[in-house]
Amino acid sequence: MMDTLEPRVIEVPIDNSNDVLEIDCSQLPEHAAEICDILENEGSALRFYYLFALEYYKQGQVDEAIVGLKRGIANAKANDQTAKVPLLTLLASIYVQKAKTTVSGAASGDRDMLLQMAMTLLGEAERINRSEPRIFLVKGMLAMAQRQPDSALVQFNTALQYDATSLPCLLGKARVLFGKRQFQQALAIYQQILTIRPSAKPDVRIGIGMCLYKLGYPEDARRALARAVEVDPTASAPHILLATMDLNQIKRSVDPRISEPAVAADGLDKTLKEAENLLQRAMDSLRKAYELQPDNPAALIFLADRLFFQNNYDGARELGERALKTADTMAIQAEAHYQIARAYHAAKRFDMAYDAYQKCLAINEKHSLARYGLGQMQLQRTDMSSAEATFQRVLERHPKCVEVLRALGYLHARLPNTKAKALEYYEREMQVVAEEAAERTGVASVDDDASTWFDDANLFLEAGLLYEASSARKARKSYLMAASILTRTKDGSSGVLPELWNNLGALGQLTDDSGDLILAEYSAAASGCTEALAAARARLSEKKAAAASGGGAASSKLANEIQRLENTLVTITYNVAQFYERCGLWAKAETLYHRLLEDVPTYADARLRLAYIAFYCRSDGDAAVAHIAHIVKLDPKRVSAWLMRGNIELQRKNVQDARRAFEHVLKEIAKHDVYALCSLGNYYLAAGESENTRALTAGGGSNGSSSSSSVSRKAKEQAIQNYKRALEFFDKCLTLDPKCALAAHGAAIAMAENDFATEARRVFQSVRDAATTGLGPASLCNPAASDLVFKTAGCKHALVPSSETDTSATTARMASADKAPLVGCDVMLWSGVNAAHALVEAGNYRQAVLAYEACSRRLEDTTAALEAADRQSKEGLHSAGAVMVVSALEPTAEPDAAVASSNDDGVPTTFQMMTNSERADRAKAKRDIQIYHARALYIQAKADKDIDVMRLSLELVRRTCEQFDVRLPESAVSKPENNGTDTKEEPPAATTDEDGDVRMQSAEDETKKHASHRHHQVRLSPDDGLLLFDLALVEQAVAQLASEMSESLRTLQILDAAIGDLEHSTTAFSFLASWGKGAQKKQQKLLFSPRLSSERAAFGKSLVTKLQRKRQEQEQLDRQRKENVDLWHRQLEEEETKKREAAEKAEEERRQVEERLLRETEERNAILRDQMAADAAKQAAEASVSATTSAARSSKRKSRAKEAADDGFISDHDDLDGYYSAGGDRNETDGGAAAAASDDASDVESAGAGGGGKRKPPQRPSTQRLSRAVPRKRKQVLSRGRRSKQAAASSAPSGGEESDAGGVDADSRKDGSSRTPQKRRNVQESEEEDGDEAEPQGNGGDDDRAPDGGEKTGTPSPPREASATTFGGRFKTKPIVTDSDSESE
Repeated sequence: MMDTLEPRVIEVPIDNSNDVLEIDCSQLPEHAAEICDILENEGSALRFYYLFALEYYKQGQVDEAIVGLKRGIANAKANDQTAKVPLLTLLASIYVQKAKTTVSGAASGDRDMLLQMAMTLLGEAERINRSEPRIFLVKGMLAMAQRQPDSALVQFNTALQYDATSLPCLLGKARVLFGKRQFQQALAIYQQILTIRPSAKPDVRIGIGMCLYKLGYPEDARRALARAVEVDPTASAPHILLATMDLNQIKRSVDPRISEPAVAADGLDKTLKEAENLLQRAMDSLRKAYELQPDNPAALIFLADRLFFQNNYDGARELGERALKTADTMAIQAEAHYQIARAYHAAKRFDMAYDAYQKCLAINEKHSLARYGLGQMQLQRTDMSSAEATFQRVLERHPKCVEVLRALGYLHARLPNTKAKALEYYEREMQVVAEEAAERTGVASVDDDASTWFDDANLFLEAGLLYEASSARKARKSYLMAASILTRTKDGSSGVLPELWNNLGALGQLTDDSGDLILAEYSAAASGCTEALAAARARLSEKKAAAASGGGAASSKLANEIQRLENTLVTITYNVAQFYERCGLWAKAETLYHRLLEDVPTYADARLRLAYIAFYCRSDGDAAVAHIAHIVKLDPKRVSAWLMRGNIELQRKNVQDARRAFEHVLKEIAKHDVYALCSLGNYYLAAGESENTRALTAGGGSNGSSSSSSVSRKAKEQAIQNYKRALEFFDKCLTLDPKCALAAHGAAIAMAENDFATEARRVFQSVRDAATTGLGPASLCNPAASDLVFKTAGCKHALVPSSETDTSATTARMASADKAPLVGCDVMLWSGVNAAHALVEAGNYRQAVLAYEACSRRLEDTTAALEAADRQSKEGLHSAGAVMVVSALEPTAEPDAAVASSNDDGVPTTFQMMTNSERADRAKAKRDIQIYHARALYIQAKADKDIDVMRLSLELVRRTCEQFDVRLPESAVSKPENNGTDTKEEPPAATTDEDGDVRMQSAEDETKKHASHRHHQVRLSPDDGLLLFDLALVEQAVAQLASEMSESLRTLQILDAAIGDLEHSTTAFSFLASWGKGAQKKQQKLLFSPRLSSERAAFGKSLVTKLQRKRQEQEQLDRQRKENVDLWHRQLEEEETKKREAAEKAEEERRQVEERLLRETEERNAILRDQMAADAAKQAAEASVSATTSAARSSKRKSRAKEAADDGFISDHDDLDGYYSAGGDRNETDGGAAAAASDDASDVESAGAGGGGKRKPPQRPSTQRLSRAVPRKRKQVLSRGRRSKQAAASSAPSGGEESDAGGVDADSRKDGSSRTPQKRRNVQESEEEDGDEAEPQGNGGDDDRAPDGGEKTGTPSPPREASATTFGGRFKTKPIVTDSDSESE
């Protein structure tokens, strides 16, 4: 700290003597107490304690320095406390340095104690002298030791206020700024220190080099460090920093994520050569640093790192331990522990590595590499929770660290229920690498060739394995990336495992990829596995031959490899057969399944597929049951066999056998099998619906007897029991699998049937949302039998085989289940329909209508998708069906062998999605949804009394009838009078077809030659009868609403349409009543009540009569309304005519007034022009008179002046006083006796009157007399002026001359006295420019006039009003009246 003290010999004065004691600092006593004794005996000053303590500190004897400082502080005199401050600050700084080198953890208490003692010493020093700069310096060092850079910066700045060139303070401030990454400011301070003292220690050139390197100037930094080496060749720090720079440059040059040339093939050799040269130079620098200072901890750590990468783990650990012993900072101590831990880790001494990692983090908890290593050790100890927390802390500091992301993904992949979290970390790792690649290459996306930025295929293999459970498409994409990486890093496609190609093919089937692509992948898998198996068998034969000859034993590892390859080949063969099924090549698929059973007779999955093909493709139920029986015989607890048997029995209408099969699974094999639970729930749900239908039919009979009521009541009770049983099964299923959408859907149906519509609607909506946002209906609805379809090495993909109409499973079809499922399996569709039902029950009709519309759109979209898939399948099989052969599995097959499985026309029999049964199911679903939609509109219209909504319902029902060709027979339409109430006729002839449906026949002969004359044959099923009933009901409701409409809203068109609809409705009800009674007699199934139809027909007849009467009333009302409207229009026209005439009259009057005003204005303007001309002539005459008078007066004034000069005894003042006192008239022409000053003023006035100049005030001897005399005479003059103006006005003709202010009075004109009038302030400048003169304001003398802007001694004249002027001249608008005129008036 005190680098200013250089002497090595200290002279200590001897007490009471002039001699000194010289002490050589290089030979100080071993104990500082001896020096302290000498200083105490001689009574030396405290500064000698300071000097000797500092020498001990420089020689590394810190404890002795502390002893000397404590003795000096103890010997400080009470009256000289100021001298104690340097000792206190030095001791505090030593404590701070000791605390910095103290290891945290076990010794953290010692470190805190040292810092606390330093704070105490600084407090005592501050109490003595608060302005001592050293106190702030040491406080800054203390703040740095406490990791408080902001506080340290404040203390250093305070110290620099006392001494701006203090090197320790500048060094401390620069160090703080460097730590705060303010490299530019730190560089400026280091340069300032270098300017102040170039030889300062430590060498600031090192700091300059570090700042330049951080600022991105590596060459300048290298020059600064080289200069530091030149200045001090013994310094090791510059060599270490130079080595660090070289090593960092190597890392950047060879890392493809940092340096682009490292990726290019042509620049790789050059890059490696440069890296080798840099590495050699870095090692030379480290070697020099080690030679200069063998115990330098930084050099030891670098060398340990180099030995670690040379796999010399023991040497690296030894160097780390040496660095730990000599480390003087906590950062170096932490790095030494990390090197030791890493060496133990690589040597697989995990316990020692675990302890070393913990010690490193105890010193520096921000050491990310040590924390990452600790997480790995925790993984090795299977402490998953601790490992996750450790990796998460590293990830917080380094969010884009791919190693940590990989570790977290690996960890979560092996924890239960955290697979989604593992996928998230894997995806983040992929995204980080992709973003870095995009940033380097300058492109927005690297998806086209993203595999080039990865070298480890395990990432995508792990991700693909996790994706298989949620997304087959993403899993396939991950496997493709892994295959691309393996192809690039190994020997072409042969380096890819057969299992990977197999998985790609299986996932391709699930994602509906191209058949050619799937076939190629299976071919690669089969050929790769066959070749590998042949090679392994050859090696095993060689091993056995060698063992037989005594050369060794056969390898068990090789035998295990052969077994693995054989199992893989079986799986590949099974999946290829599945692919043939997908393409409709049933014979080829059966051939492969039989071959599998020959090789592996117990392979139950192959026999299950044979049973599936026998029943669903060959329609051979007995063969299918035989296959299943064979499986059950081999394995009685095979769940998938029993489930398939239950499905087959359901399709064969053996409902009880199907129920027993499902119950057998739950009772004997797996009581928690979700698929069996769902199947039984569906069974009881269907049973409840059947009982409800029976109850409605029995309750709606025509007789209404007590027996039918009893049957209906019992059926309802049984339905309730069945719904409860179904709810129990669904509830248990949801307990086992909360994501089973089919169970949730069935439970909601049961709740809705038990009058819990609100709760059911919430469940329906939840099921729909789940099917929309995440998992597809197939994955939600197929909880069991997960090993029936596609199998891959390491995992199994499944779609449950079932019939086309099974409502609890999906089948392996050409279109994926999440795109276009079969209508009976579309949970999203039926959950939406049932949710709409619940909305109707809750009274929310508008939302229900929207929900039905959405369901209709989904049904149309899925139907279109299935039809497109069928067309694509047929087209593809026409072109490629004969060449689909996996040669590795069928080496003897000819290219045309596949035609054996074709029909007579040569087209392979495809397993179509849109079979006749599926098409019929979709048609029925479409009709049902449209009727549900119409029902919601019907109920809404009834509730709101809205005929428009009811017409929408009617249009929808009519469109449904047209689409499905359902209408009344022509015989019924031609005889509308036949109804169920009074007719005696038999119903039209009807026959029953093989399906039990009733077929109505017309009375006409169907064998006529011309088809255009044949009557339409009506095929009427129970559903058709119900649809006709609904149509008639809505038509009657429209008519009823029309009848209830107010007279002001309804029209004749509405009534006519309602009557027509009502007539058709009455006809339909009459027909349905008659036909329903006949069907009941024949015990045929009906979905409506004939009795209710008969009642509706009677009501329709009465309503027709009512509507006809209302029509007559409406017609009369319309006529009256038309008359009223016509009258109202006539009145409006009359009012408009009157308003128009009044407006025209007012306009004519206004025009006349304007013309009169215009004439008057023109006349006034003519008069004004005449007046202006007269005024101009008058002013010219007055100007001429004024000039003549002025010349005469000037001549008289000169003569009087001459006479006065000759006499010499007449006083000007006396003459003027006499003049005023005598009351002389100032307008006299002969002048009287005037003073010289008054004559001068007259000269000025005359000049102003003649030339328009300014006047000066006259020189008056007595202002007081003027103020008394002027007002009297001014009033008189004004009066005379007013009288003369009046006289002039009375005598002058119109348009004659008129003065501005009354003109000049007659006396003034007679005496010939003319005075220039005073200019008014408010007269416009244009009047002055035109030469117009202002008229006099009175007959006062010269003393009564003042110049422009001046003040008069008497009463001031009132301001005149400016004359109106124009650009060409001036004309008067009105006579100007003065204040005197106003007073006189």
